[in-house]
Amino acid sequence: MSTTAQVDKDAPPPAPDPGALSARRAVGLVAGREINSRMRTKSFVLSTLGLVVALGVYTLIILFSKEGPTKVGVDRDAAALRPMLAAVADRATDVDFEFVTIDGEGEGDSGDRAEKLLRDGDVAAVISGDTAGPTMTVERETDPDLLAVVNAAVAEERTTRELEREGVDPVDFAQRVASSATQTKALEPSGNSAAEQFALILSSTGLLYFFFIVYGIMLAQGVVEEKTSRVVELLLSSIRPWQLLAGKLIGVAVVGVTQLVLLGGAAVVLAEGTGAISLPTAVAGTLVTMGVWFLLGFFLFAAMLAAAAARVSRQEDLQAVVQPVMVLITTPFVLGIALLSKNAHDPVIEWLSLVPPLSPILMPARMLLGIAPAWQVAVSLVLAVAALAGLTRIAGRMYANSVLRSGSRVPLAESLRLR
Repeated sequence: MSTTAQVDKDAPPPAPDPGALSARRAVGLVAGREINSRMRTKSFVLSTLGLVVALGVYTLIILFSKEGPTKVGVDRDAAALRPMLAAVADRATDVDFEFVTIDGEGEGDSGDRAEKLLRDGDVAAVISGDTAGPTMTVERETDPDLLAVVNAAVAEERTTRELEREGVDPVDFAQRVASSATQTKALEPSGNSAAEQFALILSSTGLLYFFFIVYGIMLAQGVVEEKTSRVVELLLSSIRPWQLLAGKLIGVAVVGVTQLVLLGGAAVVLAEGTGAISLPTAVAGTLVTMGVWFLLGFFLFAAMLAAAAARVSRQEDLQAVVQPVMVLITTPFVLGIALLSKNAHDPVIEWLSLVPPLSPILMPARMLLGIAPAWQVAVSLVLAVAALAGLTRIAGRMYANSVLRSGSRVPLAESLRLR
């Protein structure tokens, strides 16, 4: 009968031959091994293609969900008001109305025709009657924006007639009035509708959340697999624990960035080609920024996941030890969807986006929306780098103290103990 050898929990890891490999060479070899073993798999290729297809489907959903202009009927008695209605509506940037002429099939039945169009949902309202005091008929509730447009058009039409009656040129008068108009300036102009903003929030936070979860768990499972098969003991006979951990982190990060760049490029092509979403002007800079935040967030979360995974020797025990880290990843995603969609300028979300581990998901979303000042981005980056330095140091200690321990779960206090 053979018994499985168990490593003494207090014994230090075997010291590698100092002349065997340099630190850079050791980390590079481990990283290359991770990249080659993961990027050549069918799962990587199929998942990339699947995500690109999902982006295409999501783009089609946005395109088909966009509503066209609201149609408003104008009967033959108010037809003279239609050009003024269209002109007023064109000047209003936040409304989209199309005014169409309606008429009955015979004399006197335009009212029946208008009622049928309203009840069938073909038009949102019907404008009828004299141009000096028209009537707007709706099925249930009046659109306040439409009412404002109609009132403004009626007022302009009446003003034009009165000016002509007094011998004043309406065009010249309108130009002189327009030259005295108040100019407006937005501190944070936005070219995105509410639906487009939600799409940007969901795509940015969701994409980063997906990659942190998938590649973080992939790394954690690899740690447990190597520990179970005792491959890690062979590896640590040649290199040090921190070199093994660093190589695994870098290798998996390269695989994740590669897939992120492919998806980001596909998203840009779809957005620009279809016009479904208005992207920021500096698209290339935005993609680079997303890549930087992915690396910061991935190293932050993956180091903790790898350290937690090193405490167990079975895949069945992995879920319990990584659950706290999963909560740290899920929290900013949920907050991003809930708070950014409600009010992207809420001071709460602004301050939360500065603090790691929330910043790697929240700050990229705010940057993509164009509402993150440069100083906040800089502060969040500095804090994220500082948190990364501290947490990777702790994670490295946990990994070194736990990865050679087999059997039951290594207590957290022992994994953190200085040796």
